[in-house]
Amino acid sequence: MSLAILIITAIIVLAVIGQVFTRRVVQTDHLELSQGMVEAMLGVVGTLFSLLLGLLVANAIESYHEIKLQVSEEANSLANIYRLSEGLASEDRIKIRENCAVYNRKVINDEWPKMANMEMSQDCWDLYGKIWSDCVLLKPETEQASNIQSSLLDSAKNLGETRRARSITCKAKLSPILWAAIFFGSIITIVFTYFFTSKIGRLHTLLTVLIAISLGLNIWLLAAYSLPFSSELKIQPEIFEILEQQVFKAH
Repeated sequence: MSLAILIITAIIVLAVIGQVFTRRVVQTDHLELSQGMVEAMLGVVGTLFSLLLGLLVANAIESYHEIKLQVSEEANSLANIYRLSEGLASEDRIKIRENCAVYNRKVINDEWPKMANMEMSQDCWDLYGKIWSDCVLLKPETEQASNIQSSLLDSAKNLGETRRARSITCKAKLSPILWAAIFFGSIITIVFTYFFTSKIGRLHTLLTVLIAISLGLNIWLLAAYSLPFSSELKIQPEIFEILEQQVFKAH
């Protein structure tokens, strides 16, 4: 939670400093004369910015859960290939199962740490290529073997699709232009709060701090959910670890 605390603290400090400065520069009488205009403009600006930020956070959370499901699908496809290979001839079965076990281990120990730096493991790509080739190059001699190969190819195809989705998500990040819009939108929203008057100065400061905390939390959520493999809320390779313990333990 260190990033969340840093973001929220920075926004609170800047908001309070700005409010104190405004009180010293602008006279209270002048603020009272502009209350109606400030309220109307804040209603428009605040609504527009809250909608923008809310939609961005909601979309980031939805995408986060989608990629989490895709990670599970990738692991399940790998397990299906391993299980289906049981019906193959000894040589083909051993080769496919060995590549599946090594792929799973490499994803946990090599690729997942690299994804924190927005990188993917080339060894895992090579192993996926071997698994795909092993499934394609099978030469079924019976109808049962042909059906097994068809199921293997479906699982291998799904393995590749979910892996590519994980690769794209791993390297994706929000546009600097979007972050600039969020930054200036937050500043404008907080600045509008400075031009309200209150006979209880501490209450005014408290309300400004609460708005700053709300903005800080939403910005942190957006940053965390937009980086599902490198943020403080990063997805863990739990499903692959389960496979390592329950499916590939013989390897």
